[in-house]
Amino acid sequence: MHHAGWGLVQGAKAQSHCGNASCYHPPMNWANLVTALRLAAAPAVGWFAAVGNWPVAALLLLGAIATDVLDGFLARRLGQASNQGGLFDHGVDCLFVTCLLAGLAQAGWAPWVLPALIPLAFIQYVLDSQALAGEKLRTNGLGKANGIGYYALGALIVLPHALQLGPPAGLAWGAGWLLVASTLVSMAERLAFILRRRTRFPAK
Repeated sequence: MHHAGWGLVQGAKAQSHCGNASCYHPPMNWANLVTALRLAAAPAVGWFAAVGNWPVAALLLLGAIATDVLDGFLARRLGQASNQGGLFDHGVDCLFVTCLLAGLAQAGWAPWVLPALIPLAFIQYVLDSQALAGEKLRTNGLGKANGIGYYALGALIVLPHALQLGPPAGLAWGAGWLLVASTLVSMAERLAFILRRRTRFPAK
C-alpha cells in the first residue's frame, strides 16, 4: 500500500510540469483509480438490476455518478488530465451504462436494443476520433446528451424501485425508445461527417 501510494504521488508530481492533455500520464493515478471503481461496479449493477435487488443497484448507480464527477475533478486539480485518461473514463461510462441498461432490459424495464446500440456508438466515436492513436475524443452535443440520458434513464427506473415508490413504467419505456432513436441519429450524423470528410480530404 505504501509503495502504491508513493507511486501515485510521484506520478502527480512528475506530470505537474506538463501543460497539455496530450502528454503521457502513468496509468496509475488518483483520477484513474476513481474511474476504476466504476469499472469494477459495472457488472454488479447489471446483475442487481436484472434480479431486482434495487437498493444495491441504486447504491452502485449513485456511487458511479459520484465517481464520474470526482475523477474529472481530480484529473484537473492534480494535473492528471490526458487523452488516455479521457478514453478510459468514457470507455468505463459506456460499459457501466451498457451493463445497467442490459440488466434493466432483462428485468423488463428497458428495450434490449438500447444496450446493444451503446457499445456500437462508442466504438464509432472512438474510431472517428482516432483515440486509439492518442488523439482527443471528439464529442458532439447530441452524443453528450445521450450519455447523460443513459444514466438518467437508469436513475428513473432504479431509484423509485429502491425507494418503493413505483417507477413510471410508461415514461421509462418512452424515454428508452427516445434514447434508441437519438443514439441512431447521433451515429448517423457521425457517419455522415466521416463520409463528408473523406470526400473533402481523400486518402493519398
